[in-house]
Amino acid sequence: MVQSFSRCIEILKTVAAFPDGIKLADAARITKLNYTTVYNLADAMLRDGLLQRGENRRLLPGPLVTELHKCRLHGELIRHARGLMKQLISRYPKADLTYSRFTGSAVVAFLNRSPAAPGDIRTGKSILPPYQTVAGIVFLAYLPRKEASVLRGSFPFDKQSTALWGSAKALDAAVRRCREEGFAQLTFDPPEMCRTGIPLFLGGALSGALTCTCRNLSEREKKKQMKELLKLTEVNIEEPPEDNLVLRA
Repeated sequence: MVQSFSRCIEILKTVAAFPDGIKLADAARITKLNYTTVYNLADAMLRDGLLQRGENRRLLPGPLVTELHKCRLHGELIRHARGLMKQLISRYPKADLTYSRFTGSAVVAFLNRSPAAPGDIRTGKSILPPYQTVAGIVFLAYLPRKEASVLRGSFPFDKQSTALWGSAKALDAAVRRCREEGFAQLTFDPPEMCRTGIPLFLGGALSGALTCTCRNLSEREKKKQMKELLKLTEVNIEEPPEDNLVLRA
C-alpha cells in the first residue's frame, strides 16, 4: 500500500510538470513504472479527482489537487492571523479582534477574540454584514470588481443600511477612503470606540481582513495603534522545508 501511494505521488508530480498534459505512456516512461501499473493507479486517481483528462485524453492534475491546496492555504492563513491576534493581545489586552475572509458570496469571520475571554481566540464561522462592519468595508474596497459586485448583490443596501450611512453615496465614499488610506473605520461608531479594519495581502492579493476594536484610547494611542496595524498588512507564509514533507517511522 505504501509503495502504491509513493507511485501515485510520482505519477502526480510527473503529470503536474506538463502544463498541457501528458500521455499515459509518456508518464510510464518518465516514472520508469510498468505501463499497466501506471494505467491502474491513474484510473484510481481519475475516479478520486486527483487527475483529470484534458485534450486528446492527456492527463492533467484534477480538481481535488486544487481543493487540497485551498484547504492548506486557508489553514496557513488562519494560523498566521492567530499569530497576529496574539501579538495584538499582548499590546492591547482589552481589544476585540476578528479575522475574516471572503468565501465567494459573503464575509465570514473565522477567528474571534473578546476581552471577556482573555487570551482565548475562538474558531468558528459567522457571516459579517458588509455595510455594518469595518471588515465589510475592507472587502468592498480591495476585492476584485467582480467579487465586490457579488458581495453587494448578496447584501442589498436596505433601510437599515440607509439609517446607518444616510445614503449609498456615503458608503461608497467610505470605501474609497479605505482604498486610499489603507484601513477602514465607520463614521457612525461612537467617539469612545476605536474600531479599525485592515486588509491582509498575500502576494499582492487580498487574503483577509483583521479588525481591532479598542475603547477609550487617547489620540496619541490611536495614532500609535494605527501605525502598528498598518505594519501587519503583508502576509508572509513560510513554506516548510522539504524534509518536513516526508513521513518517517
